[in-house]
Amino acid sequence: MRKLSNDEIKVINSIQASIGEKIPTAIYARKSKEDKSQEALDTQINHCQEFINQSAQHLKLKKVYQEDNVSGMTIDGRKEFKKLIDAIDEGFIKAVLVSKWDRFSRNSTDLKNLRESFSKKGAIVIAIEDTGEMNAVANLQFEIMAAINQYYVHKISEDTKSVLINLTSKGHSGGGVANYGYEYDENNRLVIRPDEAAIVAEIYDKFELNATYEEIIEDFKMRNITTRKGNNFTRSTLHSILTNVKYYGVYRYNRQDRQQSQLTKKHFDEVWLEEGIETPIITKEQFDEVQRILEGRKKTKKKSDYLLTGILECEYCGNKMTGSSQFNGKNKSRKKYYICSNHLARYGKTCKNMGIEADLIENQAKQVVLDTVNIYIKQGKLDESSFTSALKSKQRLKSSFNKSIDNLEQSKNQLIDRLVDPNTRESLRVDLEQRIEKRNEEINELSKRVEIVDEMIAQYSIILKRQTITSMSAQTLFRNETITKQLIKNVINSISVSNDGIEITILEK
Repeated sequence: MRKLSNDEIKVINSIQASIGEKIPTAIYARKSKEDKSQEALDTQINHCQEFINQSAQHLKLKKVYQEDNVSGMTIDGRKEFKKLIDAIDEGFIKAVLVSKWDRFSRNSTDLKNLRESFSKKGAIVIAIEDTGEMNAVANLQFEIMAAINQYYVHKISEDTKSVLINLTSKGHSGGGVANYGYEYDENNRLVIRPDEAAIVAEIYDKFELNATYEEIIEDFKMRNITTRKGNNFTRSTLHSILTNVKYYGVYRYNRQDRQQSQLTKKHFDEVWLEEGIETPIITKEQFDEVQRILEGRKKTKKKSDYLLTGILECEYCGNKMTGSSQFNGKNKSRKKYYICSNHLARYGKTCKNMGIEADLIENQAKQVVLDTVNIYIKQGKLDESSFTSALKSKQRLKSSFNKSIDNLEQSKNQLIDRLVDPNTRESLRVDLEQRIEKRNEEINELSKRVEIVDEMIAQYSIILKRQTITSMSAQTLFRNETITKQLIKNVINSISVSNDGIEITILEK
């Protein structure tokens, strides 16, 4: 094992002179999962410890920082390394020992910058396998070695990613844990995990009926429904489920909208495999509807009651028209409109579209849908697949609501038993009464939702029994907003609005 070089001793003597004692030293050891060398963490630490022992007149070990299965390409994710940097910043550590430079960092730029940064803070980094010299030739050798180390990691990353891209392009797993609701089969493909898939479907169903995140979370808490790790659902976990395309069958890998190395972004495209999951949990139609609801909530922070939001387009500029309302006069009710945002002054008023009354355009859209559906019924062209899927979805949701009501009833009865129990302390009775009242409110709210779902089930059933009817009335077809929106999407291709009129085109069958 080498000794401290003359150049290193000069720097160390300078540091010792400034602090008046032996240099407080740290050992840093790291091993990544892709590292094929046999240099275990214990081996690295032992080598560094021996070096410190033979340099005891200069160095004094204060702390050992070690990380296993951690890449050296970036500082991100290296918690122990960040603690080491903090210790340098605070002056607690003045010398860092590593077995070789690539343990410190495999990124040539980071390696150079870190050495310079530590030096400016009055600290020195020593690599045992280095010569320890600091002349021009040694610096050139250091630069070459750092570049070779970075190439080595890039090559491993590139080869590994190439294999994973090839696998995922065929629908096989790229590694990691299967998404909630799925599991891997013997061929490493995602398949439905029934118990969790039912929860995923329920989340989509509830959200489509305008349940809030908080309402879903509270319902799941009451029913003891948790994530795979046994934690309660949160807004974040629900949002992740509601925006994941895998739930309608798309296998996605190497997402470009997520943080990843520049190497991966530059050399590999995102994998987007339609129907990559043979049996998805929900339909694409339901996924798209939920995204529309999410976008609407993001903009308005409340439920949108505009039927054609996201469908209506401005003929002049192609911008989506959105719902707005204004008072007709003092003490008068609001009147609803669809407007082009580019016509508004705050957006530059670059469009001449004056907008249109909501009732006018919505009634015209409904009439087109009604006429078209009745033609489809007569010609046998009505696509019932999405309605069949929606019917099953609402039936699942009804079952879920009823289970929640049963649980609430049981909880309420237990509270009532405690309330009427003569041994119950008087101080608890007020609290029990309040909790019973809250349970009644929750039961009533869920019962109202069951009524809504029942109505939707009945309407879907009517639509699916088209062979027994010759036509439908507007009252039958449009008595539920969610189904009305679904019908509009199934029938209408586009609606464009100008100051001169409305143009509605229907989808070809």
